[in-house]
Amino acid sequence: MASSVMPTTRRGEGRPSPTAISAVGLRKSYGEKLVLDGIDLHIPAGSVFALLGPNGAGKTTAVKVLSTLIGADAGELHVGGHDLAAEPQAVRAAIGVTGQFTSPSARGGGSPPNSWSASTWWTPRRSPPPPTPAA
Repeated sequence: MASSVMPTTRRGEGRPSPTAISAVGLRKSYGEKLVLDGIDLHIPAGSVFALLGPNGAGKTTAVKVLSTLIGADAGELHVGGHDLAAEPQAVRAAIGVTGQFTSPSARGGGSPPNSWSASTWWTPRRSPPPPTPAA
């Protein structure tokens, strides 16, 4: 996988935006198989970011590394201002990861997975809004 660098978003007076995720030189191998080859990312805080690519491109591995589920072989990695190698517990406390199988389905909409994800963060339960009358 070729290395690429995302442009840094700037806000007022040319200062860089705070970073939610930063990866410089992220590398991961499974035995002889190199799966992440020097990935560089800068994802500004408050942004929406999509990690897209074909099967086998390393998307899941990158998410697993950045969420501390598996270790990286190399790279300077920070999530929420915390160094993954030095502060994995702080990274885990700062993030929430919901996998694709809890994503909104065509039939169920986004409510069930969002409710489940919120419940894992001890979010207080609210009553759902009343249904809107049919026209």
